[in-house]
Amino acid sequence: MTEPGSGADFDHHSPDLLGPPFWDAVGALRRRGPLVWVENYGGYWAATSYETVRQIAQDWETFSSAQGVALQRASPEVMPYIVPIDTDPPRQRTYRKKVNPYLAPKAVNGLEGDIRDIANELVDTFVERGRCDIAVQFARKFPGTVFFRLMVRTDDEDFRQVEPSARALSFDPDKQKKAEAAANMRAWASRVFAARKAEPQVSDVVNAVMHLEDSGDSFEEHELYSGLQILAQGGIGTSANLIGSIVLVLCQHPEIQERVRRDPRLVPALVEEVLRLEPPAAMLFRTATRHAEIAGQQVKKGDKVRLFFGAANRDPAVFDRPDDVDIDRPRNPHLSFGAGVHRCVGSNLARLQVRVAVEQLLARLSPFRLPEGTKVQYAGDLSRGPLSLPLEFTARPVRRERA
Repeated sequence: MTEPGSGADFDHHSPDLLGPPFWDAVGALRRRGPLVWVENYGGYWAATSYETVRQIAQDWETFSSAQGVALQRASPEVMPYIVPIDTDPPRQRTYRKKVNPYLAPKAVNGLEGDIRDIANELVDTFVERGRCDIAVQFARKFPGTVFFRLMVRTDDEDFRQVEPSARALSFDPDKQKKAEAAANMRAWASRVFAARKAEPQVSDVVNAVMHLEDSGDSFEEHELYSGLQILAQGGIGTSANLIGSIVLVLCQHPEIQERVRRDPRLVPALVEEVLRLEPPAAMLFRTATRHAEIAGQQVKKGDKVRLFFGAANRDPAVFDRPDDVDIDRPRNPHLSFGAGVHRCVGSNLARLQVRVAVEQLLARLSPFRLPEGTKVQYAGDLSRGPLSLPLEFTARPVRRERA
């Protein structure tokens, strides 16, 4: 049994772990046990098995998000907590109840045509050249453009102003830069709310967040801003990571790229498999609210517990050949969107827009590949994904029409 002081070592900030070596280190951690103590950064418990991660994620009363989902963070005055990710029920449920109708499958599926148009618009900017950086020129732009145009109903300039801050919150390990980025995002949300107040009220996700207090629960103004901030941040960062990871898999496995080109009905299975292997949010923290015994370990009140969703998704007790890309898996119950009350609120929109993105990239681009000698750069902190991903393909003419 691993106890505090045993010296189990895992440094999530190490630049050596930004790329594929991350999964080797996570695998070594999982082999120590389902819940192991890590000494770095003041110490925390690492949950690595599927059942342990799921059990902790579902027990919000014992393992709370209310003290933040990062190991160490600035004070609430510098970095206020974010609704709903840093909030537990009942207020967390209030947010979900108000927002869920606008992110449910029925609501987002009606956007598919517009989402496909945006994908085509972006592909038009590089399809004639026969080369691009798909992470920079497509993945980083597509989900944010979708969210800002179709959900927030603002223009692309608004997105361009917010995108650097959203990326800093997801990828920059510097606490001061994160705090500045969070302040910028809250200021943006404040401007959106102010503009909405001057217009006739519409029924959408922005209006839902603006009027959380209609439910009877109390929310401070900065919490309302953060409720919109987190939706934008998730759309810009995590979906972009997933698109980049899928394209990288298709380059590394040309036989899979050929299969999904022949049969686009396989794209959803491809999306789910890469979600399993490369979850955009690979790990989040919880704080124990009381003493508890989990996986044979004695967790004390106040202990930090890190949920390694990526490790759970590669648990050999649940997934056959867990490190292989297999788009024919009969079951894929990955935990990449979390579990329990904090399961990702935007998962339906994320799945839709990523599926459409992959479909249009395959339809519009000839078979693509990485240029010889390419070393893929990764960004990562709590979120992971390719920072740059150059592609080569045969140039094709621009085709501006709805697929």
